[in-house]
Parts: sequence; C-alpha cells; structure tokens
Amino acid sequence: MEKSVEQIERNVSASFGYVKKDMLMLNDAFSDIHDKIQHLSINHATLLEEIARLREELAELKKEKPVKKKVVAVKKVTRKKK
Repeated sequence: MEKSVEQIERNVSASFGYVKKDMLMLNDAFSDIHDKIQHLSINHATLLEEIARLREELAELKKEKPVKKKVVAVKKVTRKKK
C-alpha cells in the first residue's frame, strides 16, 4: 500500500496545520498569563507603597504624641460592722 507523493504532502501539510494551531493557542495562553502577572506585579507594588506610607504616618504619630501613663489611686474599701 504505497502512498503517492501528493498524499504524503497533504498529510504533512495537515499535520503542520494542527501544530501551527496548537502553537497559536499556547501563545495566546502565555500572553494571558503574562498580562495577569503584570497586573499582579502592579497591585503588589501599589500595596507595598501603601504599607510604606502607613508606616511613615504611624511613625510620625508616635513621635508627635508620646504615650502618657495615667496613675490611678486605688482607694481601699472597708466594710462596716453591723
């Protein structure tokens, strides 16, 4: 059962067509993943900046208002005898 050269060429062409389609699908998937990673990176950088800003504000608040300890006098309670 010999195949003609034309049949072999058609089979090879069809095979490469499937390979090309698969490679394009993979390329799209990698592009989507790349975009999602970029968004995550931007979100991460934004969160880090916000954390740094909050830490600076907290440090400033601690410098401005020193914590004062209140001294509370304790009164001894005694019971009256009946």
